[in-house]
Amino acid sequence: MKKLFLLSTLLCCSLFIYAQQYPGVIPTPQSCSFVHVVKPLSLENYCFINESDQKLDPLFTVFAQEMTDVANAKVSKKGTEIIFRSAKDEQLKEGAYNLTVGKQVIIESDSYEGFLYGSRSLLQLLSSNSNHHQVPQGTIIDAPAYGKRCLMIDVARKFVPMNELKDYIRTMAWFKMNELHLHLSDNSWGGYPAYRLPSEKYPELTSKDGHYSWEEIRDLQDFAKIYAITITPEIDAPGHSLAFTQIRPDLKSPLIGEKYLDILNPNTIPFVQSIIDEVLPHFDAPDFHIGTDEYRIHAIKDKELRTKIGEAFRNYINTMSAYVQSKGKGCRIWSGYEHMPGETEVSNKTIIDMWETSDAKNKLDQGYTFLNSSHYYTYIVPGAPYYGVSDPFVYNTWSPLMFGPKSESILDHNTPQLLGGKLHVWNDFGPTGYTTEEIARLTLPSLAVFSQKLWGTSATHTYKNFCVLRDELLDIPESHLMDREKQAPRLVVASSKVTLDGKGAKQMAKDAKNITYPWTLEMEIYPTTSSLDSTTILSSRLAGLYTNLKHTYKVKKKKVEKEGIALVRANQNYFHHPLDSHRPDVLVFEYKIQPNKWNKIKVVGERKKTTLYVDGKEIGTYRIQTVCPVEKFGSDVQQSFTGNLKNVKVYNYVK
Repeated sequence: MKKLFLLSTLLCCSLFIYAQQYPGVIPTPQSCSFVHVVKPLSLENYCFINESDQKLDPLFTVFAQEMTDVANAKVSKKGTEIIFRSAKDEQLKEGAYNLTVGKQVIIESDSYEGFLYGSRSLLQLLSSNSNHHQVPQGTIIDAPAYGKRCLMIDVARKFVPMNELKDYIRTMAWFKMNELHLHLSDNSWGGYPAYRLPSEKYPELTSKDGHYSWEEIRDLQDFAKIYAITITPEIDAPGHSLAFTQIRPDLKSPLIGEKYLDILNPNTIPFVQSIIDEVLPHFDAPDFHIGTDEYRIHAIKDKELRTKIGEAFRNYINTMSAYVQSKGKGCRIWSGYEHMPGETEVSNKTIIDMWETSDAKNKLDQGYTFLNSSHYYTYIVPGAPYYGVSDPFVYNTWSPLMFGPKSESILDHNTPQLLGGKLHVWNDFGPTGYTTEEIARLTLPSLAVFSQKLWGTSATHTYKNFCVLRDELLDIPESHLMDREKQAPRLVVASSKVTLDGKGAKQMAKDAKNITYPWTLEMEIYPTTSSLDSTTILSSRLAGLYTNLKHTYKVKKKKVEKEGIALVRANQNYFHHPLDSHRPDVLVFEYKIQPNKWNKIKVVGERKKTTLYVDGKEIGTYRIQTVCPVEKFGSDVQQSFTGNLKNVKVYNYVK
């Protein structure tokens, strides 16, 4: 009897514990009740019933492939294993769904979005369960608390290929995000201008190093619709406008520089409107973003002139906003106009992305609608020493109600005027900087955290446990953004012997140009000349490994010169070689390559860390993230190394 009592007690406890745990779903559902019993799903016949609603056919197509990827399942529309059933509940919120696992798996909703989100939850249950093809029995009743759950990607300063944008869409839908904001025009600090769309009126405006055709934009939006995601375009002006002033130098501001359109010039507004006229018809989104951030006039000392420009800027916003609205679209802007002098109020019909201002309660009282785009909490700038998202803080403390640390920056409750929030990826460092692979690996963990907070549910996991679940779920069906994380340890490049004569480059790797962290480079170097100053051993467009490079650093306002083996990573634009870029990362390790002898070196690249070893001894470490160049031995544009290399090996792990 005692054994039977103990067994029944343990069983009851295990059921109770399991009932308190939410299943492996991100974001956490609004309501969830599961029991310990699991339902094994047939691998031979996952099936759909949907009352012949053809609108769901695109979803069924992708869901069938995803089920094959996740559970190696065959899929048919004939059967009763998984049922998509229309709900008749008029009280359901937009995007709401119910997921029931019993004798059958039933997904109920009254909207396409709801069916999509229910399918994501089922796929995640299968992905996060250690015993695939089994899901706990019970019910999820779920709906988002915030309508706009957004990701912004700066594709202007860092061109992101179309296939990667589609992978971001798959990933966003996986975590139930619903808007991709594309920042399509800008310029980097180093002076690199970009405009990523075609233009018949101004063909020279389109970036030659990467842009999206109108056919690609159409295809991207059609693809995004399958995943219930809106593509919102942004053309940024009158600041960040070097791409425009290069083709219209008559419109550049004579007061604050060529990166700004002259808003006192009567020809500026018609020019920007002509750009909008070209772009607007190609996008389905209900809103169009006109930029308006960082029009900086603090260098102008004349107070009267500053006020004149401030008034012109406020009127520019109202004029352009009214123009966009006249085309049947809502108009979005970045906040910041509040810092400009003047008395003209920006129309509260304009939707505000609140980033550098945080007076949320004031905006609410004035009748504005807005999104939480706070630079305090939502900005990722890959490779930059400023901004950055704190995932633990966002998970444990932040919510879309919080625009800043002060009381006037924190709303008391959710309101229809607060549309939602956004995670931002700003590529300030231009076409070089972090690779798109590094950017994705930095962004996706934060995206999962933001999906949790923008869905609006209370987290039931500790942050540590959330990260365990998140890492399980980052293996997203059909998406390749995290492929580098999943690569098996291996030798990537191997060359037994290479001879360079100082006059050019030789091909190194056939299918790669750079290896992102973690990586290990090993080689032996034998110079056959004593002229070793700044010769290139390995090179790519993004990085170079040099012998005996001299470089001067500023340390506490003093100049310090270092000389030795150096690894240089291009940063903010690229000209001929990495050292030529704007503010490159120059890592000089104070060890000089010795001529007429073999020098055995090893370089290890990790996340935010690079270390050099010579003959097994550590020479130095920089807290800087680099890439290993594997495109060429030597260089076509700089003085190449003269001598022999042997036992050259590059691994995709720390060795």
